[in-house]
Amino acid sequence: MSALRRLGKVGALFLVLALLAGSALYLTDPVFYQRYVTAMKALDVAAVDWRQPAQTVPGGDARLPEGDPDAIDASAVDAALEYAEAKDSHALLVLHQGERVIEEYWGGHGPQSPFDSSSMHKSVLGLLLGAAIDDGLIESIDDPVGAYIEEWGDGDPRGEITLRELASMQSGLRLEALGFAPWSKGLRLMLGTDVDGTALALPLEEPPGEAFVYQNFNAQILGIALSRVVDQPYAEYLSQRLWQPLGAPEAAVWLDREGGSPRTFCCLMTTARAWAHVGALVLNEGAVGEEQLVPSAWVEEMARPSGANPNYGLLLWRGAPEDGVRTYNPEAGFEAHHSEPYLAPDVVFFDGAGGQRVYIIPSAEMVIVRIGEAVTDWDDAVLPNTLLRGL
Repeated sequence: MSALRRLGKVGALFLVLALLAGSALYLTDPVFYQRYVTAMKALDVAAVDWRQPAQTVPGGDARLPEGDPDAIDASAVDAALEYAEAKDSHALLVLHQGERVIEEYWGGHGPQSPFDSSSMHKSVLGLLLGAAIDDGLIESIDDPVGAYIEEWGDGDPRGEITLRELASMQSGLRLEALGFAPWSKGLRLMLGTDVDGTALALPLEEPPGEAFVYQNFNAQILGIALSRVVDQPYAEYLSQRLWQPLGAPEAAVWLDREGGSPRTFCCLMTTARAWAHVGALVLNEGAVGEEQLVPSAWVEEMARPSGANPNYGLLLWRGAPEDGVRTYNPEAGFEAHHSEPYLAPDVVFFDGAGGQRVYIIPSAEMVIVRIGEAVTDWDDAVLPNTLLRGL
């Protein structure tokens, strides 16, 4: 047998072994690998059909009244629209004094178009935590998480992490960023079929309460604790406590598998108008009309700076960093940029990957919603400051 033929047979053998190994891996979790090979869809916030299975969050049909189109100077409106369009936005919606003064869509999208929110879901989770405390289901944000997650009880040091330390991204849990390899724990959290098991397997690496390290696992663990105490599906509690009273358009949460757990760190799929309703809830200190959905003291608590990061509260971003660079965590190196300080001192905002944003500016009675293609050069100062100058 010639050396060439022998090499050909060896190559064929390796190919067969690789195919067998790939098939074996696929069979361990076929849903994960189906998502894995189509994972570029995750970059498309409009690809809500790809994020399945999902559980509906029933809402309502409360209107956002149209306001005075001249409430903001026309040149400022034009500049805001120009920036949003240049950054491949799908939607820009602005409320001023509770009324719609800007609502624009691009790329064939419209008021009924649902989008993935990325990490903006975290801030909704923060509001739900306040509701659960108000309902007496959670005693205090300073409770140890082990009081609500039995797997971390019985002396497990992770059980001593407080709910506050999780919500302020100071848990001390090992950082697991979103990797590309199929064994990446961060990727398994995003695409896998056992998000709770993946989250609860994360080890403690540093003392809790000392350093700000933003990561999805903290919010997923909070979501597990919340789901355990409400004793009903997360989507139902979200609907009953927030979405229906708000009258917000219907939403959906992305489940890890049929009948499984929701991703509470991301992927609340709904319309730009729904996000305007949620932003207005924060603007109005947890109230809708005469109804107090979330205690005003809790909304204030969410917006208060945490010890390790003055630009982060409880699952809510706040203000602009002095050096203009907002770092999510030091190891992964992800950053967001602010070209100038905010013109209002009280800006807080929901932050989703690639420039998904809800800015809330109480002093200006303004809510700004931007949904669009994920971009790496989003400037957080442009929309708020442009529109503030236009008042």
